[in-house]
Order: sequence, then structure tokens, then C-alpha cells
Amino acid sequence: MPHKKYYGYKPKYEYYSVTLYQVDGEAGESIVFDFDDGKCVLTHLYWGSKLDYEYSRDGEVEHSCIWDKENTKKLMFRTNTRNGSDLVRAIYDRFHLKKRDAAKCIMEWCDTKEIKYDCQVWY
Repeated sequence: MPHKKYYGYKPKYEYYSVTLYQVDGEAGESIVFDFDDGKCVLTHLYWGSKLDYEYSRDGEVEHSCIWDKENTKKLMFRTNTRNGSDLVRAIYDRFHLKKRDAAKCIMEWCDTKEIKYDCQVWY
């Protein structure tokens, strides 16, 4: 049986990331928005405060919001973008001035636009 050649289009792997807010030091936090091969992830990481040590052994608390491919397409539609790099730039332009509240504002904005996401928390 001869080998079949595939001449279809295979999209390339895309990964884009932007830091919306970051405070470094012994106690700090970081908010990062990632586009990873058709899915989006918003990560909010806290570390080093006394409250964080009460919750976890190493003093880090992280929560992430994950959008599947279908809801990432809705994000692109609502931000009027067509690819991952433009989506990351649009989220940065819209929410980076919110600083510490950027993650909360993104989630509230998605709730008003009926864009679903899954939240996970790690201690």
C-alpha cells in the first residue's frame, strides 16, 4: 500500500506571554497572561507574605484562569483580534493600568461578555 502524502495546512505552534503586573522582593506578586496554542491562561501568583505562609508550606499561593479553545475564540472576537500575539497585546493594552486588580477585572469583563473560564487554585 503506497504512503499517502498530506498536503493540508498545519498551523504552527504559538506561544505569547505578557506580564500585566509584577512586584519583586521577598513578598510580591505577579500577574501573567499567556496564549498557548489556541488556549489562554491567566496566572496570579503571590509569594512571601505571612498570610501566604499560613496557607502553604513554601509561602506561594497561585490561582489560574484557563480558557479553552472555544472561549479563546470568543476572547478574540470581543477584542477584535485574529491571532494570539494580537490578543495578548489587546489584553495588555486594556488591563495593564489596573495593576494589582488586573486579574479581577479580566474575570469580571469575561463574565459580562459571557466568556467562560475555569479557575484553579494551588497552595
